[in-house]
Amino acid sequence: MTEKSEESIKIVTGERFETLSQRRPSKELRLSDDELEALLQMQRSPVMKLSTYGEALAFKTKPFKRYLIVISALAVTYIGAFLIGALDPYLAYGWSSMREHQELQQFRFIAGFMMLVVLHAWLLLGQRLETMMMSFAAMLTYFLFSGTANLLVLDGAISNPGFMTVYVLLQSTFILLLLLLIREERRSLGLA
Repeated sequence: MTEKSEESIKIVTGERFETLSQRRPSKELRLSDDELEALLQMQRSPVMKLSTYGEALAFKTKPFKRYLIVISALAVTYIGAFLIGALDPYLAYGWSSMREHQELQQFRFIAGFMMLVVLHAWLLLGQRLETMMMSFAAMLTYFLFSGTANLLVLDGAISNPGFMTVYVLLQSTFILLLLLLIREERRSLGLA
């Protein structure tokens, strides 16, 4: 190893810098006890640690907690109503009886369920939620517009303005709640 390359390899120890050659004159490189302990400590502490809801919500704003409860309760109710078949007559499949519409609504509800699970898992892992929730809001916006367009094509759905209003309001409520959660997430992190 040349003198110049030895000088370019620096190790921080305390408040001063030492080159490898000054620190370890022998050719065999050994870790100091402090360096070894630091490496072992990093290995022992997991990168992601599952926390409780109390720990995960400890530094969140009160509105964040409220919005999370509301969106979770609405999503569980909506998904539950779909699973027991209560929504079948009101979704595209109920108006058209086409197998494609049934598969599409199954995909949408599975995606909604996965979004809810991932939101709670990411929260409990202590990760930042902002980008993920933006992606979810974009996906729900797509579901809103494509679902509304699909229903507008069906004569039975468009002739029922009460149903269309409830459908659009419900989908818009999920999007609005996600946007409010994003705002409160940023406030919790001190970014807003």
